[in-house]
Amino acid sequence: QGDVLDDWAQVNFPGVRPDLVPGAPVQDPSFVDEEALRKERTFPIPEEGLVQLAKAFLAKLFVDPTEAKRRMSSDFRFIAPVVPALGDGISGEELCKALGQFNILEAVPDINAQQYDFRTDPFEPNRVWFTARGRGTNTGPVFGGLPATGKSYEAPPQSQSLTFNERGEITKMTIGYVMDKTVGTTGGLGGIFGILYGIGYGLPIPEAQPWKPSPIYKLLSQTGALVSNLQKLAR
Repeated sequence: QGDVLDDWAQVNFPGVRPDLVPGAPVQDPSFVDEEALRKERTFPIPEEGLVQLAKAFLAKLFVDPTEAKRRMSSDFRFIAPVVPALGDGISGEELCKALGQFNILEAVPDINAQQYDFRTDPFEPNRVWFTARGRGTNTGPVFGGLPATGKSYEAPPQSQSLTFNERGEITKMTIGYVMDKTVGTTGGLGGIFGILYGIGYGLPIPEAQPWKPSPIYKLLSQTGALVSNLQKLAR
């Protein structure tokens, strides 16, 4: 067994400091047994099918919103970190109308959504998660009339998802949940707000601008005792 572990270490940790290499594959109750969970929680449409349905939808979303809407359920909801301002999500009809008004392909003809790492959720087997970055250059009119800035944007990695019903229709879409705000040129913003900020048309509302700490939060952090100060406030 010792020889097997030695081989395992050599294959998986080339160049790693010896004192950092685990003595054996790491196991802990905090790590989900995905294989067991997937057997326990099932969905009629297999993972590969759901991933292909997700890609078929995403491939048409900007190019042909009407075709994309055909893949939405009647109770479809679109949700992003600050969208909607009210309610539990915007409908498919509202989403397609918004996409048509902005017309991202006219504003950024070379847009590349850079979507990858598609997989189903072992807890929600009808949900496909994926990562999106995105880049492009504003060479066309924005909102149909504002002049192009010629600026390029590079978005940070964002966690996004599509949830399906048993008919293969999409019931929920979530986008724009930034995973690392230090990446890219959008001020840490995701989704359409990030694109607009990156090309020089950041909307004049706090939700569409890079995050800034509140005066109180800044004050508490500057004292060097954030946790203890927060504990006092919570009492």
